Amino acid sequence: MNTFRQWLLVRPGQRENAFGPYLQEILRAEGLTGFRTVNLDDGLPELRADDLIVLTRCFLRVDEMERLQAAVEAGARLVVLHPSILLAHRFGWEPQKRAVYPGWVRTGAGYPGHGTPIQTHLPIAAFTPSPGVETLAATVDAAWDDAGCPAVARQKVGKGTVVFIFYDLPKAVARLRFGDPELASVETSAQWYWTHASDLFAGQLDDRVLDRPQADFHGQLLAKLLTDISPVPLARCWYYEQIAQRSAVVFSSDDDWSTPDQFRQLSDALVSHGGKATFYLVKDTRLSDEEIAALRAQGHTFAPHVFLPDGEELAYAFPKHMEEETALLKARLGRLSVSLQMHRAPWLGYMTWVPAYINYGYRLLMSYLSLPPQNVNRYMCASGRPMKFVDQDGAVHDCWQQPVLSYDDQTLIPAMTADPQGFVRKFADILRPAMEEHHTTFGMASHPVSYATYSKPFFDALLDFIVAEGVPIYNGDDWCDFNDRRNAVQVEQSVEGDILTCTVRGLVGMLPLMIPVNGPATVTVNGTPAEGEIIRRLGQEYLYVQLNGDGGEISLAITPV
Repeated sequence: MNTFRQWLLVRPGQRENAFGPYLQEILRAEGLTGFRTVNLDDGLPELRADDLIVLTRCFLRVDEMERLQAAVEAGARLVVLHPSILLAHRFGWEPQKRAVYPGWVRTGAGYPGHGTPIQTHLPIAAFTPSPGVETLAATVDAAWDDAGCPAVARQKVGKGTVVFIFYDLPKAVARLRFGDPELASVETSAQWYWTHASDLFAGQLDDRVLDRPQADFHGQLLAKLLTDISPVPLARCWYYEQIAQRSAVVFSSDDDWSTPDQFRQLSDALVSHGGKATFYLVKDTRLSDEEIAALRAQGHTFAPHVFLPDGEELAYAFPKHMEEETALLKARLGRLSVSLQMHRAPWLGYMTWVPAYINYGYRLLMSYLSLPPQNVNRYMCASGRPMKFVDQDGAVHDCWQQPVLSYDDQTLIPAMTADPQGFVRKFADILRPAMEEHHTTFGMASHPVSYATYSKPFFDALLDFIVAEGVPIYNGDDWCDFNDRRNAVQVEQSVEGDILTCTVRGLVGMLPLMIPVNGPATVTVNGTPAEGEIIRRLGQEYLYVQLNGDGGEISLAITPV
């Protein structure tokens, strides 16, 4: 039996490779969990003709280039991100000695994000290919005019295949999701108290693409490229817990001194739709211990809604009040939620507070709201899905960024009360593509006092619409738990004749495995015949197998019929 090997090559000691290791997070977000990260400074592994290799942006020694080229000529498949001039030249590319900056990517038909171009906020290096190269995505400029060079191209080399991505894809995802680090601690919105995460996005939110989850498209594009060139069917973990699930809602709710009855109204609406919320309680909440216990019995969870008073610098107020309010509520309730949203959603710096949040026990942050109000129900972070925070030096923080797309707020009262159905239609316009095309997640937030006084028509219609589409509603804890469990799964693959074996380790709970297929196949799980369902998603046919693990090893065998 031949083990299928997948390599992610990084060289983090080089500044150009700062975001190289972050590509592992993007691969795992796309359900590709079989890649082994190798630091090239520890040595390039011995490569085989049936290996699948991703080389992140870095500079190689001559012998490393020779070995990579030889492996491809023998049959290996290689994806190269932002290649160096010397490496590209080895494969027949000539530099145009220019870059398109900021570069946009127009993917070809059949590839994620096809249609309207997607942003990178980065330079795309301009190269001229040799004959026989297939352009999979074109580079366009900010006016969407063709720039005369590919953004993504594929070519046959000997018995193997090389795909060149002429920009630093993981850095583009980070920039889209987390904003411009040069705007850290700078107020840009002119509408809010203090600085917010939304201030990091001034100047990069292009209204033409705010309804598209561009960061998701970059990750899905990479996954599609790898799936297409892989020498064996490339197994992936589905985004959600069950085969039929195509999206998810994560619901948060800020106390803001709401009355117990207002909490009950919002809770009843959620529970009647099969949903749960995490409530963030102010220090002097009006809820009694008995009322909190009753809400907790309905599946809701709780964390502090930390309030930083006016007149104090955020840099000093944050640690003082975070520590105090976390300790107070923990002493009252015992266990707290691992998710958090602070009052007025302040955000200082770029990643400055993330290590502190982790230190206080919080691992899923709802701080990135689609602000200002004209961005509600739109992708400020170019995604609705959770992703680990990453700093400018490439350091990955064990904490999930969960964007919030839909919410109620005082600034929205005029529009929300005048045309609640218009807000629902706007939400539907982004939910439908999520269900049918890219399957992103939706963070939502409603204050009990807001729901009870003006936003009820909007959220009731929204919840009806979500449930009709079969989308479950999670609280912050259940959602963080699922993503932690999914992130822990490892899938290894091997081939013997026509039989593909997938060995799944670390799965606790439910998660479907998806394998690209060209027709019917039989499936066994741990030697027992199992059900498989062929569904067309993400632009191709996948065989879905529902798994339910207890942490032990699961073996799937897939045989074409």
